[in-house]
Amino acid sequence: MSDAERFDAFYADSRDRLLVLAFALTGDLPASRGAVRDSFIASWHHWGKIKRLEDPGTWVRPHVWTHAQRRHTARIWHRDRKLDPELRATLEALAKLSVVPRKALLLTELTSASRAETAHELGLPLEVAEKRIVEATAQFARHREVAAAEVRPLLEQLTAHCAGQRWPRATIIRRAGTARRRTYALTGSALVVATLVVSGFAVADHHGVHPTLAAAGDRLQSVPAEGTGETGDQSGSPQITPASLISVSQLGRAVHGRTWRVTGTDPKQGTTFPCQRRAYADPRASTALVRNFTARHEQGKPRLAVVEAMELSATEQAAKVGYATANRWFAACSMPQMQLVGVRRIQHLGDDAQQYVLRSWSRPASTYVLGVARTGRITTLTLTRTSGTAAPDLAGNVRLLVSAVDDLCSSTMGGRCSAMPRAVDIPAPRAGALPMMLSEFDLPPVAGVTQPWVGTTPRRALQNVAATGCDRSSFHGGHWQRAATRSFLVPDGHLAAPFGITETVGRLPEPAAKSFVEGVRAKLGSCSDRELGTKALRLAGGPTWTAWRVRTEVTDKETVTFFMGIVRSGGAVAQVGFVPDGIHTMTTAQFVALLRRAGERLTAMPAQPNGR
Repeated sequence: MSDAERFDAFYADSRDRLLVLAFALTGDLPASRGAVRDSFIASWHHWGKIKRLEDPGTWVRPHVWTHAQRRHTARIWHRDRKLDPELRATLEALAKLSVVPRKALLLTELTSASRAETAHELGLPLEVAEKRIVEATAQFARHREVAAAEVRPLLEQLTAHCAGQRWPRATIIRRAGTARRRTYALTGSALVVATLVVSGFAVADHHGVHPTLAAAGDRLQSVPAEGTGETGDQSGSPQITPASLISVSQLGRAVHGRTWRVTGTDPKQGTTFPCQRRAYADPRASTALVRNFTARHEQGKPRLAVVEAMELSATEQAAKVGYATANRWFAACSMPQMQLVGVRRIQHLGDDAQQYVLRSWSRPASTYVLGVARTGRITTLTLTRTSGTAAPDLAGNVRLLVSAVDDLCSSTMGGRCSAMPRAVDIPAPRAGALPMMLSEFDLPPVAGVTQPWVGTTPRRALQNVAATGCDRSSFHGGHWQRAATRSFLVPDGHLAAPFGITETVGRLPEPAAKSFVEGVRAKLGSCSDRELGTKALRLAGGPTWTAWRVRTEVTDKETVTFFMGIVRSGGAVAQVGFVPDGIHTMTTAQFVALLRRAGERLTAMPAQPNGR
């Protein structure tokens, strides 16, 4: 089946279901229909990567919801006199739920998404998502004055109301998507985002949503409140304005050696940053602004782009929640082929500040440095994007964040300023479905592999898939607690069957954990003597971790190479293995960094029941 045929089938099969979801979220059928249409146009634009997803709908659905929310008119169903009273009551009950619980309810009742997939789409831990689903169901049932068992039938009634819509032919959708792709690739436009694409500076999240930066420069004088479409706050309460953002001269002092220009200042943040999961970290932020800068390209130097975003929350507590949300975006990035390289805490800057280094190893590779800071009610995000894999300017991004915070901290909206800021490396924050284990965003690239890693569901470690023939270590039985194992593979990567990364973790009383690790070390150290045709080479190590390369001659002409490492944090232990396929491999430094990240993840291992 050709790409066009697969897309046409996907379009025909899913457009009506997506329309129902958008209508249930907004109650605005015209806006929902337009959102579905435009989202399919965008999906054909990006079909080259979307077609590789197990369910392309997971890409399109967030797109549809975002566009529908931006377009819809509040409570438009009040003006539809032909609307069935029962449907009107259902929409009223849905509207009384906040956006995240509403989405949680709709994903649960109107889609086949699993609880884990729902949590992922909402950007919430599984336990929190499950709690939101239960709460949303109970709240809707209460507002609708029905029993919980009647919730799904009531929501499914929306399907009949949305049926019979006239849709553009699939060929028209593809033609518009092709024109969109051509425009993005070959021409400029009035929108600054098109300028960024032509210059190679486009920033896109895993849904393919690009920054929507209007070329307004500093001409903006007031900022619309979120969702109102009105300018500024007429009540006299403090607001952030374009003057609150950093200037070209400030950027030049922070990031040296480049000629910068402002390419847009916009009150509509959209999804500007990689890994961003929703339009705003604080969805109730009273105002928000985004400013984008580009640097003149110089021969022999990587391309640079900078983005600053600022949100003003209604209260300091709301700003704290928004700050924590932004940190979760970058600590657990769900973009394919995006790796969390490192995290630093910036001391003595505002009330809270952290810096993240992310590397996109999809072609062409890019490195992102993201600063997140809060001072009082204001949360600021700064992005420095560098083309290629050269070492990024971490200090420049810190100086940029310092300038942003110090411009605002003394205002009535701000909190602490900076006082000799200092950035220090910290372990990766808790993240992932099972925080004590590695996740896809921890994994480095593999030479020659262009497809993303996909992790299997963690399961009980009845067998240790990370063990070698040298140690044959087991994490099962005895005093082992919390033992789990999982693998990471590259589907459709045309790689050898054994290729992949495996990890097994578990907890012992600390003395037993030390003894276990020493036992594995001893077995690997003597393996070359005990196992004919096997050579175990120690690559690197420290007091609590060791990495080896094991080579075993299977036949006279075939040798299997296996990288294995073991790491301990207190009583928690992780064993990590990587099997290359001869052509596709990773460097020793990459494997060692992966092993050390596994050690950082072990700090999230729950303690044993007896506290040992």
